[in-house]
Amino acid sequence: MKVLRFLVCTIAMSAVTGIAAQEYNMPAEVEVTDDYTKGCEAYRSGDKVAAVEFWERAAKDGNANAQCNLGSCYAKGDGVEQDYKEALKWYKEAAEQGNNVAECNIGNFYFNGLGTEQDYDDAVKWYRRSAEKGNPNALLGLGVCYKNGAGIKQDYMRAFDCFYESANKGNAVAQNELGECFFYGEGVEQKLDDAVYWYRQSAVQGYDVAQYNFAGCYLYGDGVEIDSVAAFNWYTRAAMQGNVNAEFALAECYYLGIGTSSNKAEAMRWYKEAAEQGHVDAQYMLADCYYEGKDYKEAASWYMAAAKQGDADAQCQIASCYYFGKGVKIDYDKALRWYRKSAKQGNAEAIFSLAEEYFWGFTVTLDLEKAKAYYKASADGGYVPAYNALGHFYSSGILFDYDSEKAFGYYKAAAEKGDAEGQYNLGCCYFKGIGVEVDFTEAVLWYIRAANQGFADAQYALAICYDNGIGVPVNYPNAVKWYTDAALAGNSLAQYELGLCYYDGRGVMRDVEMATRWLEYAADQDNADAKAKLKQIKKEQKR
Repeated sequence: MKVLRFLVCTIAMSAVTGIAAQEYNMPAEVEVTDDYTKGCEAYRSGDKVAAVEFWERAAKDGNANAQCNLGSCYAKGDGVEQDYKEALKWYKEAAEQGNNVAECNIGNFYFNGLGTEQDYDDAVKWYRRSAEKGNPNALLGLGVCYKNGAGIKQDYMRAFDCFYESANKGNAVAQNELGECFFYGEGVEQKLDDAVYWYRQSAVQGYDVAQYNFAGCYLYGDGVEIDSVAAFNWYTRAAMQGNVNAEFALAECYYLGIGTSSNKAEAMRWYKEAAEQGHVDAQYMLADCYYEGKDYKEAASWYMAAAKQGDADAQCQIASCYYFGKGVKIDYDKALRWYRKSAKQGNAEAIFSLAEEYFWGFTVTLDLEKAKAYYKASADGGYVPAYNALGHFYSSGILFDYDSEKAFGYYKAAAEKGDAEGQYNLGCCYFKGIGVEVDFTEAVLWYIRAANQGFADAQYALAICYDNGIGVPVNYPNAVKWYTDAALAGNSLAQYELGLCYYDGRGVMRDVEMATRWLEYAADQDNADAKAKLKQIKKEQKR
């Protein structure tokens, strides 16, 4: 499982790869006299079939606007079956008469390979012809070509100029692109406040990509003061339009309580919306939610979806599902296959799992050399359990030659990552002088850190220190406190010592009944000292 959840919402991830949708020539309200205007009136009223009939008659009579509109009907499937080749034919008819909307739409077709082979050179040619007449969508298209070096030499400054002209004509997509230019300093000096201005201009027009980018500015304080509520609201607007990145970001807001109250159900709803559109991080997070809710079948399904997209964390998790039979039948071959896929991408957890397999030989032929290599690789990848494992190996002389300094180093690495087991192990190094000079005071400090995280062995060790004045002054009540915590966690040594405290009245009121109870718990775990003490107590009670 991923330990930390955080928003993956890189600012200004524009969706502009293709260009603006095909346009229509729709004049202002005029007297309906000819087939072209009759077609416009029919289209406005929602009768697209009739519009096609009127525009087809006008197009055949040579009306360039009707030819362009008929092309758009075929392009979108408005009132007629979608047919890109037929659309392109009518656009070219209109373009021959200088219709700038048709010229722009032809550029779109060549850019996206609709009804013809994709040809960026031709796209640039048609965008330029239309842009020279001031068409804002053509200016946008030409700007994108300059930005990406598609059909023309990449030139951020010219891209900026095109976006600027189009944006000032009110084109929402160009306004967002202009915001990106200012955000990243592409073709212009980086100015986050100007980026915010243009994102806002686009966002208020309803462009979902700009709404997503604008939300990100509020979330991270880029060009504006941080305002998580505003970020949440703009993510919501974009998500409601189906923007997959916004859906994921909104889910994260609900999960983490950013700009709104934490709401697991709403988080899962939006993770699912994004996941169903193929958002790999959403698929992983949705799987995590199902796993935490013990719906392992759904969890495995979504881990698999993300794994198939190449997500290394998901590959590791679906491997674990197959290994332990969580949501799927146990299948060690599939588990190992997915662990290897994940490990190949450097996933340290998957590498550690392979190390364990080769060390123990559970499902593969035991191979200690491979185990050594995988443990080292997992540790190099920063996986904390690998630090602890290597510390154990070096301190015990198992698998690796005994090396107390290396053991100390690995335990220290785990401890400094905040790992309770590593903190306890580091405390033991200081307590026993493993790879470092004995320092009981330092040992106690590390025991405390681990004990406060609920690590039972550390709680027991800390209790021993308070009980015996090792590294700290003797403090029986503190000893009882930590014995109790460890005992409740099932530590038999702590149960035994706690029983003695109650029997002797050390740090607590003497209570033979309570002493007997704790000693019995320890004895049930085959603690020989507890069994002996219970016999002694019974003899004393018979006297």
